[in-house]
Amino acid sequence: MKKLFSILLIFPVLSACAATSVTYDITIDDENLKDELIVAATKVIERRMQNIGEEILELDIQKEDILQIYVKAKEQAALDILSDELTSTFDFQIMEEAPEIEAEKIVDGHGGFSPTGITGEDVIILEASEESGGKGRVAITLTKEGREKIAEVFRNNIGKNIGIFVRGQLVSKLLVQTDELKDHIIITDIPSYELAKVFTDDVNVGLHVLFILSTK
Repeated sequence: MKKLFSILLIFPVLSACAATSVTYDITIDDENLKDELIVAATKVIERRMQNIGEEILELDIQKEDILQIYVKAKEQAALDILSDELTSTFDFQIMEEAPEIEAEKIVDGHGGFSPTGITGEDVIILEASEESGGKGRVAITLTKEGREKIAEVFRNNIGKNIGIFVRGQLVSKLLVQTDELKDHIIITDIPSYELAKVFTDDVNVGLHVLFILSTK
């Protein structure tokens, strides 16, 4: 069923300077997932700093009056890049195949896609698990409204593909083989469980955690 899975990573080059820090005020929109999302948020920060090529000198969670995450590193440029990534608007969409002349988005090698109306607002949580052979899978749990939307998408697209887009990029393309809706949308055959977990952390944090640069 799974046709494509990718995560885009960017590795900028930075020059050395004095140590500096940044603090983010954190808002989590689902209290039931708070502890899980705090852990995921720290992992996202660690991986993004690693991708930037910068060592974290200190990473601390503060849970007093306001939930905060404190990050200390050697280079302000690295923290600026991190802040731009964490505070930018997170876009998640499920789109359906469309003729390129009518499509809102065209992806080289994969054709055209148009919105289905299913966005991050329709997603409760993504969960990663391990398949036989060490590969990963991701289950996307939708809200009641999201399930109603995806049921209609399935009915209208049997034999066609739907695409999962994150930050405007196609990360997975799934063939709709039945109009029977399961409890979850499943992405299978991901190269590894670790990659599946990276993806779920990134999307869950993007959808449910708001980072604001602290003024305190």
